Amino acid sequence: MVARHPVRLVCVDLGGVVIRIRRSLEEALHAAGVPGYILESITDEERRDVHAHASAHQRGEQNCDAFVDRAHAVLGGRISRETLLAAHDAVLADEYPGVAYALGAIRAAGAMTACLSNTNDRHWDALVRLPAFAAIEHRHASHLFGLEKPGSEIYRAFERAVGVAGGDILFLDDLADNCAAARSCGWHAARIDHERDTASQIITAARAHGVAV
Repeated sequence: MVARHPVRLVCVDLGGVVIRIRRSLEEALHAAGVPGYILESITDEERRDVHAHASAHQRGEQNCDAFVDRAHAVLGGRISRETLLAAHDAVLADEYPGVAYALGAIRAAGAMTACLSNTNDRHWDALVRLPAFAAIEHRHASHLFGLEKPGSEIYRAFERAVGVAGGDILFLDDLADNCAAARSCGWHAARIDHERDTASQIITAARAHGVAV
């Protein structure tokens, strides 16, 4: 079903929509070469504490060096800082095929494109080099706003930054909570399945909201 009024702006999350990511601490550490016996030794409390520091990092409250130092301390020093940095970098995998084309097609159809992602300074420096980024006009992220999804404040900050009202925005994210938060702010939202072809899902959602791609 096509939306009655076409949206003016299509906003994508990055991880899980534009680029594949390693979604757990253990997965990232494994990619950095941490042996299984050390992975198995990580406790739930340690995992929660590392996540809390990662959240502060993506709100811009800690830089990368501070995050790695705190993660090193939380894990009792049994994983080196160098390996933790490698694991941090390994969170980002490869760009989904066809996403750059899909976003370019949306722009060619007359809609604006944007991103709104929970990320951090080091990942952002890598993300801006992706081919898909050339098709993203308005580039926004948690560490730049000092806010993170799914808090409503980041959606309002985004609206102010791009000068577009929520009812004119289509938001595409792989997490249900982030989509629900966008809808609560009056945005249109569609959840992307990160395990499937994301480019075709982007096109389908844009068409369903009146963008003639």
